[in-house]
Amino acid sequence: MENPKFSVKEFEAHKVEHEKIAELWVQNEFRKGKNPYSEAAKSASKTLREMESYLKKNGLIPYSEHELLEETLNQKYPKAQTQEIITFKGLEYRKKFTPLELSKTGKSVKKWHSGWEVMGGKL
Repeated sequence: MENPKFSVKEFEAHKVEHEKIAELWVQNEFRKGKNPYSEAAKSASKTLREMESYLKKNGLIPYSEHELLEETLNQKYPKAQTQEIITFKGLEYRKKFTPLELSKTGKSVKKWHSGWEVMGGKL
């Protein structure tokens, strides 16, 4: 691999920065008016997701067991609908979608995350 877009060291540093911004966002979430850390938190989360995805796709950090399982389930059941339950290797899994990115007003979802949940508990 030639010039990497992100390094593991940069990713780890950004995780620390993301945690700081997330804490500031939480501290200001229930005050009146717009949270001054909303945009910074959204931006930091998006960058962190991009970095993590890049590093995993390029083999610089490993995928978790759950991510590998989700990829297997997505390949075996590509047309699974939300709340659909399937059985795989003796366990039941439910397909679920959660908001990944909201509009500026927070009234609509711009991007969804799809995942699988083990019935009776999470992995």
